[in-house]
Amino acid sequence: MLNKRNVVILISAIIVVWIGSLVISRIMVSDKNPSRRYAGIILGEESDKILRRACFNCHSNETEWPWYTSMPVISVLISSDVGEARKHLNFSDWESIPEDQRIFYLKMVFKEIEQGEMPPFIYKLGHPEAKLKANDLKTLKARASSLGISFDSNKNSN
Repeated sequence: MLNKRNVVILISAIIVVWIGSLVISRIMVSDKNPSRRYAGIILGEESDKILRRACFNCHSNETEWPWYTSMPVISVLISSDVGEARKHLNFSDWESIPEDQRIFYLKMVFKEIEQGEMPPFIYKLGHPEAKLKANDLKTLKARASSLGISFDSNKNSN
């Protein structure tokens, strides 16, 4: 049986572990959103709204961090996922990406959307607004095509 002394020790240990994990998560996740933002145009107003809704929360410096991302362990896991996403493609750096790489990234984005890889299923569970509608990819591709980006692998792209 637990006596009063053991209960106090147990509660104290839980508090120490919680505070310790909170401090560690704050150290490991120091800057959630770097200051650089992209205010320009990627594909155009309508298409950019789709990209912002479905992609920017992980693939830019404009991540909206829900309350649960300040919890220890969860904070580290989600920050790590966002950091990985930004390494692959960060729309906040769009202006500094050379034109040929931008085209490559757009084609990669469209391919991953078509294959159902982006946005990830687990992300869409907590963020239903990020789910792409049937017409969204069509809108994105049509706009990219109007800018001269070819999706035919036999042709040279812009």
